[in-house]
Amino acid sequence: MAWPQTRRFISMSPTLSFAESRFSQALLGHRFGAWAFITFAVLAVMATWAIYWLTPMISDDFNYANKGIAWTSIKQHYLQWSGRLVSDTLSSAMLTLAPGWLKATLNTAALFGLVTVLTALGAQLAGRALRPSLLLLVFTLYWLVNPHLGQTTFWLVGAANYLWPNLFNFGFVLAFIYYLQKGGKPSVITGLALCLLGLLAGCSNENTGIISWCLLAYLGLRHFQRTGSLGSWHLVWLLCMGLGVAVLVLAPGNQVRAEVFAHWYDQPLLWRIGEHFGRRFPDALLRYWGVILVMLVWRFAIGPASSESVRRAMWLLIGASLLANAILVLAPNIPKRALNGGLMYLLVALSIYGHNLLAQGQRVIPMQRNLLVTLGACGTLWLVSSGLMLRSYHGTWEQDQVRRTILADAHKHQRHHVKLPKYFFLPTLRSRDRFDMHLDPKAMARYFRSKAVINEYAVNQHYDLETGAPPPTP
Repeated sequence: MAWPQTRRFISMSPTLSFAESRFSQALLGHRFGAWAFITFAVLAVMATWAIYWLTPMISDDFNYANKGIAWTSIKQHYLQWSGRLVSDTLSSAMLTLAPGWLKATLNTAALFGLVTVLTALGAQLAGRALRPSLLLLVFTLYWLVNPHLGQTTFWLVGAANYLWPNLFNFGFVLAFIYYLQKGGKPSVITGLALCLLGLLAGCSNENTGIISWCLLAYLGLRHFQRTGSLGSWHLVWLLCMGLGVAVLVLAPGNQVRAEVFAHWYDQPLLWRIGEHFGRRFPDALLRYWGVILVMLVWRFAIGPASSESVRRAMWLLIGASLLANAILVLAPNIPKRALNGGLMYLLVALSIYGHNLLAQGQRVIPMQRNLLVTLGACGTLWLVSSGLMLRSYHGTWEQDQVRRTILADAHKHQRHHVKLPKYFFLPTLRSRDRFDMHLDPKAMARYFRSKAVINEYAVNQHYDLETGAPPPTP
């Protein structure tokens, strides 16, 4: 298929200024709109930071804190369990080196950096300037539609395995496409920095790393077919990301880990394919219902994208979302947090669509009104969600103080058996707004330098230092 000489498929603005058109002043251009944006942004940052601060050490946090960042530990983990060198090392580094306030600050910056990158990537592919209104929408949808917000974003090891890899991955995609469209050569420092970023993006997470590399390779090939040239830096960047993917996928630890799921791999291949696409794949798509609903409302209320190139870009990202879940056919187990990557591609597609509709002349005013209603609904739900999460996470923080007191008392008196009350969550908007509840008693005992055998028991009420540990649930 022949490609036109004008910018059609990868059309982007040379500057990503936070500018709204004169038509959008009714939404965010007036002083009230600007203050509303700033107020919401401040609330979002404060709530996010506070939830990070209140999240206790849980689940695999103890394992990765014990692992540390010594090269021998990193090598052993790579050879015997996981190829996620970046995620696993980042987890251990943050758990062993960073104080609580710094971990909360870094993860908050990563979340808002990711939201900005996803929205900016959509603006680039639509050939428009970045719109603050869509930045807010992408943030609220990330929060409200996330397949497992607690485990992908607020649990520290989960953030290191999903939030940070997505930041590296889509940040690299944004830079790659920017220079692909811009032409010319980047500075040596920029080129080398993107080599490092490509390596990090490649060896962070399996499905998004593979899909993004294929996406960029395809775009590079189409650019070469259209222009007859492709910058040497782009080839080097693709090579670096491909190397990262190879380091991740070919890790010896992956084979060792697969032995744990022998019951899955012992099944016939056709059965596994049928099980995935007949049950797991449709369930994954339903997790993104919020983003799909917004895009369908825009389609029927406002209309389609204005150009073939924009529609092609949207479908490419939607296809990437589908592939990110299709490739999980190789996985023996798909926790809901593993569906996070597919959501990221859909959010970019939504950003492309929104930026295009907000620049369509006679459609601008209807789109602004529709967007205002959508932002109002999503913003209200976010306020409810974040408020409930703050209350619930503060409760678990208080409970963690009780658990630590019990452990300290047991260590002081050299007890050989310790029973801890489980965390009791106060209501949240969604059950998957909560962090992971898995307990590795041996890792926890090792972290607290205790020789005691640790067990948990279920409770049906909140507790704190004032009330003390409650009795077990009858």
